[in-house]
Amino acid sequence: MNKFWIVALETFKRNVKSVTFIVMLFAPLLFIGFIGLSAFIGSKVADTDTVAIVSENPDIRAAVLSQTALDIDKNITTVDAGKKELEKGNIDGYILIDKNEQNIVGTYYGNSSLAMSDKLQLTQILSQFQLAERSKSLGLSETEVASLMAPAQIKEKTVEFSDGELVEKKDDKFARMGVAMFISFAMFMIILMYAQIISQEVASEKGTRIMEVILSSTSAEKHFYGKIMGIFMVILTQIGVYILTAVMAFQVVKNQPIVKEGLSFISIGEIMKALLGYNLIFLLLGVMIYTIAAAFSGSLVSKSEDAAKAVVPVTYITMIGYFLNIFLGMNNPKNLVFVISSYVPFVSSFTMPVRIANDTVSAYEPLISVLILAVATVLLLRLSAKMYRATSLVYSDEGIWKVMKRSFTLLKYEKAV
Repeated sequence: MNKFWIVALETFKRNVKSVTFIVMLFAPLLFIGFIGLSAFIGSKVADTDTVAIVSENPDIRAAVLSQTALDIDKNITTVDAGKKELEKGNIDGYILIDKNEQNIVGTYYGNSSLAMSDKLQLTQILSQFQLAERSKSLGLSETEVASLMAPAQIKEKTVEFSDGELVEKKDDKFARMGVAMFISFAMFMIILMYAQIISQEVASEKGTRIMEVILSSTSAEKHFYGKIMGIFMVILTQIGVYILTAVMAFQVVKNQPIVKEGLSFISIGEIMKALLGYNLIFLLLGVMIYTIAAAFSGSLVSKSEDAAKAVVPVTYITMIGYFLNIFLGMNNPKNLVFVISSYVPFVSSFTMPVRIANDTVSAYEPLISVLILAVATVLLLRLSAKMYRATSLVYSDEGIWKVMKRSFTLLKYEKAV
């Protein structure tokens, strides 16, 4: 077997069998499962407040009783009865509804404040009743009231030119934007989880002083490439497990009412269309270039304990790309800084997918960004391999910058020779 694949598979097997990988793999799944289970149990055992509706106007009380979904004690019809039952603890509160010449006012009396959802529901019911009463006093019909209350409409149509003709195309911006932000978050989490692992993986053998033995059987470049491929395979394994889990979970919940309601606004086909293509390319290239950068950082230290400090710049660059999406991409994707960042390697893997989702790019701009990112990835890989070769036998406690400077000196010396 090729020595490159021997190193890659050995790195892959060692990492997927580690406790760290098992924890990283199952912790997010357990967390999501816990949140989902908590929400399900909470919805089943939630203790709703019991209230009473009190009003001297029987029409108002009847309207509230017929329309509200609150748990109402219908036997309580007076303020005195409401006070007594509240004092005994039989109800959580009562709502006194008064009507004057102009408005309908509801006042809640209880041991604690009324839930916001219940308050909004009551406000809506009383507002509708108040509107109906006012329309009667003005002699307006239901049709006239509905006409007065109808809001102005703003319609959006996404169009494109085909053979010189303006034609309407399906607007799937919501799906594309959701996928772009998901890709951004997924890449952010992957890099945060694996940056230090990659750096330690590269630095560990230098710390144990066994590089002489390794380099006697293979070249430094092959060893470096093999380690990067091994870690990349670990990352792909974790992503694959999550995709398989998501597919299985969808098969279980696809018939649930809330899922059906969500799919009425957006289809799985639109999500898959947005996921494949440029988004997937930027995800893979983004993870790859950050993986190489983390490995490069690890090659500059002689102890695995120093790997965490060495990888800090990589983490900062990741945060810059992610937060550019949050603060500019979602609000102003045409911002000049955001546009420029979509062509800058490292950051472009975060920002360009959001620009694509917002239709703020021409047909060739994503391709240019991909080519720049791909070229930068290859150049960084070549440079990192050379630096790894130069530093593989350098055991120094000096700072990273001094080690890097010495490595460049060694590279220049090799070229001169």
